[in-house]
Amino acid sequence: MIKVKKERSYWVILVFACFWALFTLYPFIVAVFSSLKDNDGIFSNMLAAPTSPVWGNYANALFSARIDRSIFNSLIVSSMSTVGILLFSSMVSFVLSRTDFKLNKAVFMLFLMGIVLPVYATLIPLVKMITKIPFMKSNSFFTLALIYIAINLPTSIFIITGFMRGISKELDEAATIDGCSVPALFFHILLPITMPAIATAGILAFLRCYNEMTFALVFLSERAKYTISLGMLYFSGDKSVEMGPLFAAIVLATIPMVVVYMLFQEQIQSGMVAGAVKG
Repeated sequence: MIKVKKERSYWVILVFACFWALFTLYPFIVAVFSSLKDNDGIFSNMLAAPTSPVWGNYANALFSARIDRSIFNSLIVSSMSTVGILLFSSMVSFVLSRTDFKLNKAVFMLFLMGIVLPVYATLIPLVKMITKIPFMKSNSFFTLALIYIAINLPTSIFIITGFMRGISKELDEAATIDGCSVPALFFHILLPITMPAIATAGILAFLRCYNEMTFALVFLSERAKYTISLGMLYFSGDKSVEMGPLFAAIVLATIPMVVVYMLFQEQIQSGMVAGAVKG
């Protein structure tokens, strides 16, 4: 009887998983189908498979719009930003979770406010700030990376701090008794333990930076430095949009994100589970 129930549960879970996978992949499948059609084929029936694939859409995206260069630019900015986000957020989380100074809760709440407040409300102050700070210039990946670091720090600090607080402080005391310095405690003991949360925060930050458009539109004006979100504007004309090449660009832009997720999926899943357990 128990075996029959287990088999039924297995098939129910399997059917639900297949349905959920199809539901999740549905937008990507539609994008792939649309990337092989012209405008008439897309508007007549977007869901149908292409009868005569238009492979020229991918050539148009790569050679006319130079989507490959835009993807490369996005990868550079996103990688720079993610490294900075993880470095600063892990150090801040170490202080907030392992020390008991008076303003600990106030500082943590200040960072949490960054999650609640709309980031685009800072757009005008940032524009004025960049005109006055010498090392921050427009059309600079460095400037854009600094902005991405600032707007993504609150979320990363929230994730990593919550994980670090679940680690017993007795570990710190034991390491200190053995002669471990504070930097060694941070880099050699706590960071390896916190790696699941760091991987989760890193992938979320990378995806947000990779897909961001508004700040890139304001601070990047040279076409050679366009990120992927700006590169797709190439297909938008005054009166019409080239939908086929646009969908081809979307498919090409999705590939790096899929690769990054596949490389770090175990760390992301373990980080989510550990965060739920440790609180």
